[in-house]
Amino acid sequence: MYLVKKFVIHRITGNLSQSKYVSNLRYGKAPSYLSQGTNYFSYDGHYFYTNYTTMISDYTSDSRAHSVNSNNPYFNYYQYLPLRSTTSYSASDLNSTINGKISSTSKLKDLGNDFVNNQNTYGVNALLMASIAINESGWGDSSIAKNKNNLFGLNAVDASPSQSANYYSSVSACIKDFAETYMSKKYLNPNGSNYRGAYLGNKASGINVQYASDPYWGEKAANVAWSLDKANGNRDAGKYTIGVKDTLSNQHTDLNVRQERSASATKVYSTGTQSSHAFILLEQNPTSGFYKIQSDPVLNGSRSGIHSGSGRYDFTNMYAYVSSD
Repeated sequence: MYLVKKFVIHRITGNLSQSKYVSNLRYGKAPSYLSQGTNYFSYDGHYFYTNYTTMISDYTSDSRAHSVNSNNPYFNYYQYLPLRSTTSYSASDLNSTINGKISSTSKLKDLGNDFVNNQNTYGVNALLMASIAINESGWGDSSIAKNKNNLFGLNAVDASPSQSANYYSSVSACIKDFAETYMSKKYLNPNGSNYRGAYLGNKASGINVQYASDPYWGEKAANVAWSLDKANGNRDAGKYTIGVKDTLSNQHTDLNVRQERSASATKVYSTGTQSSHAFILLEQNPTSGFYKIQSDPVLNGSRSGIHSGSGRYDFTNMYAYVSSD
């Protein structure tokens, strides 16, 4: 990690003895505890070290004690913003933002209505959907996007990406399938085998655990979202308050999400035991020891459990509670 002009830059390399980098990802606004012009090391993107050996020592002892921010972890906003959120950008806003950055042959032209309509129906953030599509399709110009109308690399397994990738009759059909089937019914559904949290994440938690072999897939999509938003006045950055369950590896817990504000209330679902888990907090302070949160899965009418089979999401009525502990 490197701080320049108050922004965090993640430099990725396979050889620390050289000054060449595979990529440089701009994370976003830097926290106050990082100093400009200083290189930092991190084994998880949350805790930072000025010394590599010290970082490895903490890592092997399952500790963060010697990091510069041991009591104040950093979480990249768009990487940990649950997809059960909405963008401030209208369909026409997304069109003007994306159309100005793509080639004449791109499959991403004029898709603002598709992203926003599917957001409103299936509860998947339109800006984050667009960012995943941009990252996966090379701004709409990948061969899979052009030949199969597949913007998200759906079923493009590493062994045979072009051959195995799903074919769609249109890019609109692909966006609908991504929002409804892949996200709402699978990756954002705790009853599904793909669920590790409803945010982009990395290989420790989130959609990235199962979606892509690239450990930086979540970061890269988040970087696109941040860049698009920054170019338009940062209208989405910080729109939501995100709460994160953050634990050391020997303390991972399966947190219960409940129907009401009580430890004896019906368990609606549980988070799983991954290292972190991000929630959208629907209130700034807990009441009776519980936070009201936006539900990751589609809930049934009484909010007592997960609706089986439906991908349709209602932002107003799909909420639950987690212990403030």
